[in-house]
Amino acid sequence: MRRRLTAVLLLSMLVLGAHPPAVSAADVHGDDERDRYVGTGGLLLPGSIDAGTRSTVAACGTCQWRLSTPCLLSPLGHAFDGQSPCMSVVRGCAAGDQLLRAWFRDGVDPWREIGLVCIGPAGPRTVSDVGRAAAGRFEQDLPDLAPTAQPERGVVAQVPVVFGSGQGSGGAQYRYQVLGTDVVLTAAPRWRWDFGDGAGLHTDLPGGRFPLANVAHPYRRAGEYRVGVTTTWSATFTVAGLGPFPVDEMITQNRWMTVRVGEGRAVLTP
Repeated sequence: MRRRLTAVLLLSMLVLGAHPPAVSAADVHGDDERDRYVGTGGLLLPGSIDAGTRSTVAACGTCQWRLSTPCLLSPLGHAFDGQSPCMSVVRGCAAGDQLLRAWFRDGVDPWREIGLVCIGPAGPRTVSDVGRAAAGRFEQDLPDLAPTAQPERGVVAQVPVVFGSGQGSGGAQYRYQVLGTDVVLTAAPRWRWDFGDGAGLHTDLPGGRFPLANVAHPYRRAGEYRVGVTTTWSATFTVAGLGPFPVDEMITQNRWMTVRVGEGRAVLTP
């Protein structure tokens, strides 16, 4: 009855040339629209949601989530427990943001309502989205891989050659602003050496210059050897105080150089 009277009043105002009263941008009225976004994987919720729920939803990479119209009281389109659909929701979001109702479930569990959230114009962000973007930024900042071998000249068989990657040991930490949020990425390197004679080495030590010899290799025979080194970076990141989460793919660097080995000759001295 109230809806009918409101409609009649608005129609009368239009016929008389009057304008209906402006509706505040903070008023979100119910409509027939249901899901705005549906996805799988860790969803990043805004800080208006409690920290425990934000952490649970972000950490569940196989869970489902929905962002629906605010007045949808059930993800299936009907009300829970016989409740009537809401007529309006009053809550403000920043200009350009969308006010949506968030839902979450793990596997075949029932949908759980999380609450109302403000989602930016670019739509929802997932942990994977942020991880890929942060990894892309990190690739641009990778420490240069510049392998060395000592001695640079006069290498002889049976005498160890000292190798270095030209990179530092231990993890590196970087801070980025990606997809509108602050990210702290921590990366740790590991090296794989191919000495060119069938021998190799996997190590978490970067090697270096003499007298540091934690990456060294003797050649049994004279010859020219193509030596390769690969740095593999594994990384984790935190975003908006959540995590750490692993970066899905490792980042690698490769370099090659040539080592020439001569024959050692015995010299008799009086």
